[in-house]
Amino acid sequence: MDGTDVAPEGSAASTHPLAYVRRRHGWSYQDLARVIAEHARALGVPMAARREKVWRWEHWGVVPEADSQRALARALGIPAREVDARPWPRWLPAHGGMPDGLPWTAEGSLTALSSVLDDAAADPRGFPIADEHALLDAIADWDAAGAEDATHRGAGRREQPASVRDGGRAEPSVIDGTALDWLEAGVTGLRQLDDRLGGAAVRHRVEADLRLVSGLLRRGLPGHGGRGTERRLLRVAADLAQLGGWAATDSGRHGAAQRHYLTGLRLAHSAGDRPLAVALWGGLVLQSVIADRPRDAVAAAEAAVRAAGGAHPLVRALAASRLARAHAAAGAEGACRRAAAEAERQSAAADADPGPSWLYWLDAAELDAQRGLGLLALGRAAEAMPLLDGALERQEPSFVRDRSLYAARAAEAHARSGDRDGALALGREAARLSRHCGSPRLAAALDSLKACLDQAAPQDARRDRTVIT
Repeated sequence: MDGTDVAPEGSAASTHPLAYVRRRHGWSYQDLARVIAEHARALGVPMAARREKVWRWEHWGVVPEADSQRALARALGIPAREVDARPWPRWLPAHGGMPDGLPWTAEGSLTALSSVLDDAAADPRGFPIADEHALLDAIADWDAAGAEDATHRGAGRREQPASVRDGGRAEPSVIDGTALDWLEAGVTGLRQLDDRLGGAAVRHRVEADLRLVSGLLRRGLPGHGGRGTERRLLRVAADLAQLGGWAATDSGRHGAAQRHYLTGLRLAHSAGDRPLAVALWGGLVLQSVIADRPRDAVAAAEAAVRAAGGAHPLVRALAASRLARAHAAAGAEGACRRAAAEAERQSAAADADPGPSWLYWLDAAELDAQRGLGLLALGRAAEAMPLLDGALERQEPSFVRDRSLYAARAAEAHARSGDRDGALALGREAARLSRHCGSPRLAAALDSLKACLDQAAPQDARRDRTVIT
């Protein structure tokens, strides 16, 4: 292969971790080849600077020879032991998960958050998706941190506020109860805007608020509330990270979504808020389902169920509902049905108790919609159709983004069940609503509906495309 068959620099962005490293440093293929050659020579290994070999690593899955990996690690400041311990490309600083080696403390959480915010500023296009091993590592870390925390609680140990840990002296705080109320209400407002406008509309505001809260925590402001104030700030940061992950998922930025969710888990752990951790694991489930990574979805859903143990029934219903979606994506119909039934049982057990405030959207209509989506993924369109129709009838009208998505999926269920007229009517409604809330997920759902209608009656394809566009 010579340079003539290498894709141009402006071609579609690669999701390989090496592409992320290049973008973060502003390197072209030739730039990176030159950097590797220079560091190889410093290691006593003569090497030509050939851009096409870098392209092969990134696009063909070719594994670089050991000398090239050592040279690249030297250029990036990665210790040789990391290269030896992790196979290519997992040692690259771009696997999309949480930074390795950080303690599961407030300080470790803030370091992880700073990494996410700094990387977002350096590369606004997002991060590569983490591989399956990185996600499993994150799950294992979470489980281990939970076990260690339980041991510490049994021993009566408590983490000190940031200013005390840092050896500082508590100063008068600018963050009092009123200011914390504002911050918490701001997250709720952003969630409601996301319901109406979609993730793309709120993403930048979420990032800005995350920076604000991160800065307040970095200053070490125990104030009059001491550890209680810090915990509330950590909870706000975790809540924003969860919303940031969802906004990134809705915008099609899956690597960034993972980074937000995984960092949010650290923050929720430091805040001592396991129910919020369930929401973060649940977000990772849907992100994995949407990204067509069913094994990741099942692993994250099982972590959500473990985290939900002993929580409010609606929190357990959320975990079970996400497990059902994960099993549906994996094609496990029996497991999907059992998890969906458990979600219904837990929801009924909640009675009139609304649970955590961030669960305002989880009602019978939402559970039916999620169950219907799972059945549709399993090829059970006739069963999914009444569930999705009923969910649309009962769903909050202001949830424009979800109404558009569910209308498109209900239309697909009608089309697959032979009800072409019903599918077209719902498709028109989905297309109308989608104009108010830009979302790649909506575009994908409408494209899927068009393909379904084309397959059912190709002769009417042109008319149908006009109707639902």
